[in-house]
Amino acid sequence: MKWTVALLSLFLFTGSTQAKVCTQEDAAAADLAVDGLNSWEAIQKNSVDYGQCDDGSIAEGNSEAVARMLVDKWPEIGKLETLISRDPSLQEYILKHVDSTLATDDLNRIIELSTKSCPEKNILLCNKLISAAKKSL
Repeated sequence: MKWTVALLSLFLFTGSTQAKVCTQEDAAAADLAVDGLNSWEAIQKNSVDYGQCDDGSIAEGNSEAVARMLVDKWPEIGKLETLISRDPSLQEYILKHVDSTLATDDLNRIIELSTKSCPEKNILLCNKLISAAKKSL
């Protein structure tokens, strides 16, 4: 009986921790999805649906989408914080995409907005954005 429970536990544990594999179909869909990443909700959905394909040109497109949201739609930072409160892994995803593939002007603008225009309730996120942007410069 102990062996059965141990084997079943091992099976359940390893089965639930395996990462999703990026199939060719997933990669094609992720590549197409990049053009529609014009809201924090779309970026969050994309991270869940195609996070396993977040590499190479797809990752660069995701980074550009994150930059466009931060730089061009900064007033929506509260929406991002709300989504992060529901899906904490989104914060890591966003910070990962504030990277060296972004234009220097965008990284500097993210630092400026996070420093000078951060709502007080979002200060922890803003500080993390500043750190990520400075690291990427």
